[in-house]
Amino acid sequence: MPTGPGAGIKKYTTENLITKLMHSATTSNYFLSINVPRVVLTHITKTKGLAITSNLRERINIACTSATLPGSSFATHDVTSDYMGVTEKMAYRRMYDDQMAVEMLVDSEYKTLHFFEGWMDYISGKGISDRGNNENYKNFRNGFRMNYPDSNPGELGKGYREKNLIELYKFERDTSVSQSIKYTMVQGFPISMNAMQLNYGGTEVLRLTVNFTFVRYVTEPYTPGSSTPSPPSTNPKTTIKGIPDQPFQFQQNSGFLLNQNLYNEFGQFIPPSQNIA
Repeated sequence: MPTGPGAGIKKYTTENLITKLMHSATTSNYFLSINVPRVVLTHITKTKGLAITSNLRERINIACTSATLPGSSFATHDVTSDYMGVTEKMAYRRMYDDQMAVEMLVDSEYKTLHFFEGWMDYISGKGISDRGNNENYKNFRNGFRMNYPDSNPGELGKGYREKNLIELYKFERDTSVSQSIKYTMVQGFPISMNAMQLNYGGTEVLRLTVNFTFVRYVTEPYTPGSSTPSPPSTNPKTTIKGIPDQPFQFQQNSGFLLNQNLYNEFGQFIPPSQNIA
């Protein structure tokens, strides 16, 4: 059993082991928020006929069944001349994973699939002009022009990526835990969708894996509901009014776990996904 330096071997009671080891972080409690740029949302609505209804919000909200937390490493070089016979490694750059995989359940009307297909359509320029409509796009001789990832000066809102599009909150089921961790994927957007296998065998739920790319990720401590007022005592499960707009927060000491805001301060639709099993 690991102990402090010079402490020697120490005995632990069962109660001590439970206290120290039985309160570890779990994998099934997280909240994924995907914020789509307004121009992309408009494109999806126009080309896919995808009305942003409360039913669609709920589907996207519970569609994420798994996600991958990104990692990072250091690029190093060897230093051999500082000490005789000693080779040291020194870090000179931090290398970030450039992709994050998210698995989504596909609903029976394929709106989840249309949603991400529409985002990738906008990136590739499909449906932006007559050359990119469906009929012309079916012609194998037809080319296409990709959209630029960021907005040009004077054309605010034309890019398909923004600062904080993808955020992942990792928390625990026990709301008494005072601090969680938040991952922000800087300038993220979908780079690929994995192929989905169909067969006549045993019927299973169709799942879509979307791979997001980003410049880097940023982690920061996150305290759920630190400034959240207590809900009304008459009906704790009703919507709590007067709460500042936040994409995700705990309601401490109540029967209300999450409070979600599907629109940000700019009026952009934010379809979050969560798994709180």
